[in-house]
Amino acid sequence: MNAQYLEHARAAYRAGDYSAAVQMFNAAKDPSEVSGEVDHLRGNALMKLGLYRDAAVAYAQALNDASYGKRGALLTNQGKAYAASGDLEDAVQSFSDATRDASYATPYKAYLGLGQALLARGSYAEAGTAFRQAAIDTANPAPSSALAQLGACFVKLGRPGDAVESYRTALDFATPRDDTRSINAGLGQALAAAGRPADAVDAFMTATADGIYQLTPEQADDLARAQDQLAAASAQNAMAVSSTQGVPGGVDPLDPLGKSGAFMPDPSDTGFFTLSESELVEQDRKDMKVRRKRRHTGLKVFIVLIVLLLLAAGGLVFAYTRGLGFPSQQDALNGVFAANGDVDAAADYLDPNLSESAKSLVVSTVPDGASAQIDNMDQSMTESAALVTARLSSGGEVRYDVTFVRSSNHIGWAVSSIELHSNASVADGDSAGDSAPLDDATVDEGAADSDAASDEGASDASDGASADDASAADDAAAESNAA
Repeated sequence: MNAQYLEHARAAYRAGDYSAAVQMFNAAKDPSEVSGEVDHLRGNALMKLGLYRDAAVAYAQALNDASYGKRGALLTNQGKAYAASGDLEDAVQSFSDATRDASYATPYKAYLGLGQALLARGSYAEAGTAFRQAAIDTANPAPSSALAQLGACFVKLGRPGDAVESYRTALDFATPRDDTRSINAGLGQALAAAGRPADAVDAFMTATADGIYQLTPEQADDLARAQDQLAAASAQNAMAVSSTQGVPGGVDPLDPLGKSGAFMPDPSDTGFFTLSESELVEQDRKDMKVRRKRRHTGLKVFIVLIVLLLLAAGGLVFAYTRGLGFPSQQDALNGVFAANGDVDAAADYLDPNLSESAKSLVVSTVPDGASAQIDNMDQSMTESAALVTARLSSGGEVRYDVTFVRSSNHIGWAVSSIELHSNASVADGDSAGDSAPLDDATVDEGAADSDAASDEGASDASDGASADDASAADDAAAESNAA
C-alpha cells in the first residue's frame, strides 16, 4: 500500500475531485492487494462520476476484505450501482443480501433501495413490503418517504383506500426536509383512483400552489380526469334542477323577467299619447334621473374599488406571511455565492445584524466559483431554513443548511448563516431526494468523532438512484499509514 497516494486520494475525494481520486486510489495499491477502505471510497467516487458498473465492481472487491466489515453498507451501495446501470435483478440481490446483515446499523436504507428496484421491475406487492419495512425501522429518522412510496404501491395494486391512508400518514410524519408537494401529488392520484375527484383536485392544487412542483405526465392526466368528472357532475346537477322547475302561471313568454313594464308605458295611460315632442324629451330626462338614483351607480363603483383595494392588500399580506420577499431567498443566496469570498460584495445579501467577523465567517464558508440551488425550504414570515445544494467548479456537489432572515427593509431576505448539512460532508448528488445517501469510508485519519463518517448520495439522472455512505474504522486509516 502506497500511503502517499492514499493520502492524496483522500484529499481529492474530500475536495470533490472524484476523477483524480479514482486515479489515486488505483495507484495506492496493487490490483492483487485487498483493501476494503480503498475500494469502498473508489466505488463512491466512481458513482459520483456516473460509472455505475465500475462502481459495482469496486464494491465487490471491497467485500473481499473480510477484516474491513461494512458488509451491509457495501452491499447497499452495490445495489444502488446496479440499479443506476439498469441491472434490476442484481440490484434486488444486493439489497436483499444487505438486509440480512445483522450488524448493519441502518437497514432501512437497504429496504428503500430494494423497494425502488422492485417497483421499477413491476413487483408492486414485494416493493410495498420493502417500503413498509423501511418505514417501521426505528433507525429511520424520516419514514415519510417510505410511506409515500408505499402509497404508490397501493395505487398500482388497485387499493386506493389504503393508498390514501398511507399518503396521509406520510404527511403526518413529514419533516421540513421532506417534499410535501410530491406527497400531496401522490395523494391526489390516490384520491382520483378512489373516485373522489373533488378531494383529488384539492390535493393536486395544494401540491402546485407555490409554483415549484411540476406534476408528472401521469399526475397531470389524473388531474384532468378529476376536473372533467367534476364538470360533468355539475352539468348533470344543473339539468336535474332545471327539469324540476315548472313554469309559473301568468308570466308573459315574451317578457319572462317581467321588466318591460318599467320602460314601456301602460296603454291605459292615455296622457302619454297626447304629449308633445318637447314634453317627451323632458319626461325622458326625468325618468333617466330617477333610474340613475335607483341604480346608485356611483356608490357601486366606489364599493367595487374599495373591495379591489382590500383584496390587493390582503394578497400582499398573505404573500408576506408565506415568506415571499424581494430579493427572495434564492436571490440572496445567489448574491452571497457570487461574491466569491468578498465580504463587501456580499454585504447587501447578509443579515445586517451580523458582526463583521460573523459576516466574514459566512462568506468564507462558500466555495469559490460555486453555484447554489435551494432544494427544500421551510418558510415563515420572518425566518426561513433551507437545504441547499452547491455545485463546485470542479464538478462535485456539497449540501448546506442555510438560514434566512428579513433584511433591514423588512421586505426582502438576507442570509444569516451557512453551515454544512449535518448528514453529508460531501454533497448528495440525488436531485430526486428519494434515496438514502452513500455509506462512505473515513477519509480523515484519526478523526473518528468528526464529520469523517458522513452519509453521501449519488443519483442517476434517469432513475434517481443514489448510494449510502458508511464510515471507515480508525484502524483502517492506521493500517494505511503504516503501509
